[in-house]
Amino acid sequence: MTISLEKKLEEATIAKKRYRSLFLLASISFIVLLGIVYNNIVLDYAVLDNIKINRERGTNNVNFRFDVVKSGRIDFIYGNAILTDRQQVQQGQGFDWNWNSKGKTEISIRSRKFIFPYWTMEEFIF
Repeated sequence: MTISLEKKLEEATIAKKRYRSLFLLASISFIVLLGIVYNNIVLDYAVLDNIKINRERGTNNVNFRFDVVKSGRIDFIYGNAILTDRQQVQQGQGFDWNWNSKGKTEISIRSRKFIFPYWTMEEFIF
């Protein structure tokens, strides 16, 4: 009878080690997957400085001005429209965007600050 209990204890110990190993493997796989997703979603964005969003008086023309500190993807959001661009490191980058919007419109630039996503937003009434 004691041999049977010792055998069951040994089997339980082996099963416990197996489940711990599976849990550890699943946890590491999950962390690696989250890292890959975070790298492709957030760290793909450029780091910007001196961001300015201005509207020319009496027109629907909006000026975007910024300095690219670290190259990457930038999203320009004008109302419901999104323009995505990839920029290299440069000073004084920017462009103008004319859109036929009416009423209150939110205009923003999506980039990142260090490792966090960042939005610079302005609201204009057209």
